Amino acid sequence: MPLRDVLGQPHAVETVRRGLSRGKLHHALLFAGPDGVGKELTAFGLACAIGCTVAPGEGCGTCPTCHRMTTFSREGARVPIHPDVVLVARGLYPKEVLGRSTDEKTDISVDQVRRVVLDRVNLSPHEAPQRVVIVRAADELSTGAANALLKTLEEPPAHTRFVLLTSKPGELLPTIRSRTQLIRFAALSDATVEHVLLARGVDLEIARRVAPLAAGSVATAMALADPSSAEERTVAVEALRAAASGPLAKALEVTSSYANTGEARATLGAQLVALAGEEAGEVRRLVLSGGDDRAITRALARREAAVALAESLERNPNVPLALEAAWLHLRRR
Repeated sequence: MPLRDVLGQPHAVETVRRGLSRGKLHHALLFAGPDGVGKELTAFGLACAIGCTVAPGEGCGTCPTCHRMTTFSREGARVPIHPDVVLVARGLYPKEVLGRSTDEKTDISVDQVRRVVLDRVNLSPHEAPQRVVIVRAADELSTGAANALLKTLEEPPAHTRFVLLTSKPGELLPTIRSRTQLIRFAALSDATVEHVLLARGVDLEIARRVAPLAAGSVATAMALADPSSAEERTVAVEALRAAASGPLAKALEVTSSYANTGEARATLGAQLVALAGEEAGEVRRLVLSGGDDRAITRALARREAAVALAESLERNPNVPLALEAAWLHLRRR
């Protein structure tokens, strides 16, 4: 993944590229922006730019080093096969590897930071000039994990760089934020999202339909383009109706048997984001056409409900409880 292949983020990529070329790139970077806009791709692009001997400072994307830095193991934890790229994420490693008796369900544990990061950072890199540690969803670091990582950020090894990824920078410890260089990532344009969808084999008609609904996120667009997401669409619509104006019991009935897996929740969240976009478009259409005030009010209520539901789902992994929390929040307004 050469840095030049990261689409739609010219400012972020140029900041990384310029810092590398001048030898002034901070040892710890905080990539902040919506999910699915290229933060992780840029982090791996940085690793390639550091390790590649064919195109130093950029990465060629084809040499053995670049290939191994962006290829993930097929067995066990899904981590890069190159030993100098270290990935940290909630639930990524089996509990046995971390010396835990339970899985990581709600946060990145201090055990993972100790076993995966701290046990390695004082060792020399295997092949590359520097090791790159990538923390996916850094806002999910437990307090203990964040404090353990903080000590390393305060006294960083010369041969290790850190890249923290987050869509919620405000949820990181202030001390973590103060010891990192913030690089912001913006939502992608609809044209860029459509381009990426087509490159990933999505049908042209589907790509054109879902790109404007994805709020600038390739991850959301891919979830919307998935033919198997029909159930999530139904659940999202029913939940939206109940949150906006209907009885809570009806929505809870719909969601009570809903699969509470991380993947299913992510798809449901994507559908809610799309519905919020659709309702915003409906509001614009009604306003421009001189539509009935009551219809505009109802569309605004549905959009607000979709946003509230999506935000509640991020905070609460249990779908019915997330729906109930959003419903109560809207009723108190």
